[in-house]
Amino acid sequence: MARFSLVFAAAGLLLLVAMAAVAEASITTTAIEENARGSGSSCYQQVMDQGMLDQCTMYLMNNVRGGHQQGSRRRSSGDEQMQMCCMQLENLGQECMCSGIKMMMNQPMWSTMGMGQMMGQMMSMAQNLPTQCGLMSQSCQMRAVWY
Repeated sequence: MARFSLVFAAAGLLLLVAMAAVAEASITTTAIEENARGSGSSCYQQVMDQGMLDQCTMYLMNNVRGGHQQGSRRRSSGDEQMQMCCMQLENLGQECMCSGIKMMMNQPMWSTMGMGQMMGQMMSMAQNLPTQCGLMSQSCQMRAVWY
């Protein structure tokens, strides 16, 4: 009888620890999603209107993969993508620019496309986009959170 009590007590303790870990993960995920929306649903809607900054996404992917450095044709294509990205960011306005970039970088496609290893470099480039475009004097402050 004492063995069963110990087994049930250990199982109960294990269940309690597992539930606490799940609750903590849920809270963390919710906080990231709320922060990604920035100053409210108006920024979210503006980012959606700008195609989730698809031009910035393409620019980052091509630049990190090294395509931007190969030949003048690719360079001019990268310059065009950069200009299109800058236009999308400018259309967001300064109040939504950084939250838009965070939303873009929080898309699940980055991990499904095998970009996980390059995420640090891409985050660094992404947060500097507004200054590269001449739209802001400071970079966006972002921190990467991976699970």
